[in-house]
Amino acid sequence: MNAKLDNVTTQYRKFNVNQALTEGQLNEFIDYFEDQDRLSRTRLNGVGVVCGFESALDSDLQTKILTGKISQGEQPIVENYTTIVITQGAGVTTDGDLITLRQKGEKASEVTIGFNTRRYKYYRNYTDAVRYEHFRIGDVQIPLLELITQEEYNQLTDISNVKEVKDIANLQNKIILLYLESYSNEESPCEDADCDNTGAEQVSNLKVLLADSASVADLMTRGDANDSLYKAHNAYEELFDHLPKIEAKRVILDPSITTAPQLKTKFRNAISSIAELNEGFSAIARTFDVTVSFSGQSLLDKLKSLLLPVVPARLEDYQYRYDLMKDLIDTYNEIKGLILHLNVECCPSVTSFPKHLMLGPVGATLELGEYVPFRHNFYNSPVTTNDDENYEKVIMLVNRFVQKLNGFQTYLGPIEITPSNLYVRLGDKAIPYYYNVDQPLLTQWNFEKTKTDRETYNLSYHTTNLAVEDFVQNPLNYNIDNNDFYRIEGHLGLPYKTALQNINDLKTKYGLAFDVIALVLQKGEKTGGDIPIKEKTVSIDDLRKQLVSISSDISNRKIDSQSTLLNISKLDDKLRLLNQAEFSKEGSLDGITVVKQDPKKDDVVSELLSEFLERKSGLEHVAGVETGRNFCFGLRIRNKQPGSCRFLIALLMLF
Repeated sequence: MNAKLDNVTTQYRKFNVNQALTEGQLNEFIDYFEDQDRLSRTRLNGVGVVCGFESALDSDLQTKILTGKISQGEQPIVENYTTIVITQGAGVTTDGDLITLRQKGEKASEVTIGFNTRRYKYYRNYTDAVRYEHFRIGDVQIPLLELITQEEYNQLTDISNVKEVKDIANLQNKIILLYLESYSNEESPCEDADCDNTGAEQVSNLKVLLADSASVADLMTRGDANDSLYKAHNAYEELFDHLPKIEAKRVILDPSITTAPQLKTKFRNAISSIAELNEGFSAIARTFDVTVSFSGQSLLDKLKSLLLPVVPARLEDYQYRYDLMKDLIDTYNEIKGLILHLNVECCPSVTSFPKHLMLGPVGATLELGEYVPFRHNFYNSPVTTNDDENYEKVIMLVNRFVQKLNGFQTYLGPIEITPSNLYVRLGDKAIPYYYNVDQPLLTQWNFEKTKTDRETYNLSYHTTNLAVEDFVQNPLNYNIDNNDFYRIEGHLGLPYKTALQNINDLKTKYGLAFDVIALVLQKGEKTGGDIPIKEKTVSIDDLRKQLVSISSDISNRKIDSQSTLLNISKLDDKLRLLNQAEFSKEGSLDGITVVKQDPKKDDVVSELLSEFLERKSGLEHVAGVETGRNFCFGLRIRNKQPGSCRFLIALLMLF
C-alpha cells in the first residue's frame, strides 16, 4: 500500500469540445484535485485526532451502580464488562484521510456516520492483507484484534473465529487503533469488494483494532515505519512530567541582623535548587538539541561557581548572584510553561501515521490536563495557531539561559535609574546591571522585539550596544506611562550618604515620583571586618594629599571611574567632619572665616534596619522602586500601608 501523498500530481489537462478522453487524462484530473484536497487538510489545518473518539467499558457493573445495587466507591470488577464503547469523533491522518466512525450500509460503498457512539461486543484476530508497514516489526505484524459491532456480527457468514470482548485478557493494557485499510481491488484479494471489470475499485475500509501497549511501544522504537510526529510530541509530554518543580526562596529578614556577614548569610542561604536547575535545564537542552557550552565547565560547575562562589569578586556580589538565581528560575519556569503548548507542525511527515490513528488505552479518561499515552493529539498547522511561535520562544529562552550564565559580570559604574516593569515576565523588564549586554544576550532577551528586528530597543543600564535613538539611550527624558518600576543600579559599595545624594539628584533631575530613605546596619559606626571602629581624627594634610591623588588619577585615567567616585565619596565623608569641628578664636587667622554647615544638611537621616523591621515586617529583595513609593536603602516591603516602602536590593556598608 502506498500513501496518496507519496507522489503528488502537480498538473492536469483541460478538456476540449468533443475530445476523446483517455483513462490517463481522467485519472490525472482526479488525482490532481484529490492531492490538493489532502494537502490542504494536512498543511493548512493539521493532522491527528480533532475531537471525540473517547472509549469506555460498558459493563453490568455500571448498571448496578446506576440502580444503587452497588456503591460508587467500590472497585469495578473488570471481568463484568460486556462491550467497548467508542464515541464518534474526527481525525486526519498524515496522508490526508478524514476519519470518522462509520457503519456499513446495504452497499459496500455506502456508510452511515450520523450516530453518537459505536458499541463493540465482539472481536477476532486481524491479519492485514495490505501489509501496512506501521504494524510490522522486522516484516512481522504485531498481534492485532479487530473489534466488531452487533450489526457487523449479524452480517458475517463465518463466525467460527469470532469471540466476545469480555473474553479479552488484560483489556486495560490494550491500545485502540483506527486503521483505514486502503487498497485497489487489483492489488489484494477482493474479499469485501465487487470485482467486475468496470475499473479498479479503490477500497477504504475502517477497522477498529486493539494492540498490546508493549507491542505499540516496540513499534515506536523498532518498527519498520517511524512515527516521528508522535515521538517528538510525546517527548515534550514526558519532559514536562519529569522536570523538577523549582521556585526561588525568599530572603526573610529579622531585627537580629546587625552585621554584614549576617546579611550575606541570609542571601546565600536563600540560593538553592542548584542541583534541580542543573537536572531540569540539562533535560530541556537535550530535548531541544541546544548546545550548552561554558568553556569546558559543566552546567553544574558553572551554576555553583556563579551562585555560590568560594571567594566572590566583591563583597556585595552575593546580592546580584541571588538575582541571577531568580532570573534563571524565572526563565526555566517560562520554558516549562510553554512545553505543553507546542502542538504544531509546519509540514507533518506523510510517513508518521498515513492510514491510522491511535486513540490511547481502552477506557482512558480524557480529563482536562491529563496526559494520555499512545494517543495522537491534533497537531495544528501554523496558520491555525500561534504554537509555532511557542517553539521559537522555547529555543530563545533556552539560549537566554545559557547567555545569562556566560554574561554574568562584576561591574562598577556610576548610579543610574532605568525605567522597567515589575509584574511582567523577565523579557519585558529592563536588562539588569549585572549582565554583559552584548548582541547575543540582546537577541535572546525579548521575543517580540527580536521578531520585529528591534532587539537593540531593550532598555538597560548598559547602553553601548543599544539603539542610538535618544529615547533608548536616555529613556527617562521620554514618556514612561507604560513603566511602573525604576531599576536603581550602581550604588552598591558606595557610602550610603553619597549614594543617597546621587539618587536624589537623579530623582530631581528627571522628576521621578518616589522618596528615598536610608537604612543602616550600625548607626554612626564604620565596620572594619566584624569590629566596629570610630572615626577619631581628620588630618588636613592627608585630605589635601587625597585630593591631589584623585586629581592625578582623573587626569591620567589610571583607575576606573567607579573607584574614583568611591574615593571622592570617602573624602567627602571626612570633609563633613570638619563642619563638626570647633575652632578657637585664638587659633583663627586673620582674614580666614570658618563656615559652619547648614544644620538642615548636617547629616543624612538614617534608621537602623533592626528598628525598621520591628515596625514594618514583610521585607523582600528587589532591584529598585515602584512609582509613587518610598525608596529605601534596604529591601522591599510587601504590604501597601500608607508610608510603607519599596526597597532597593541591598543594605549598604558604612564607610
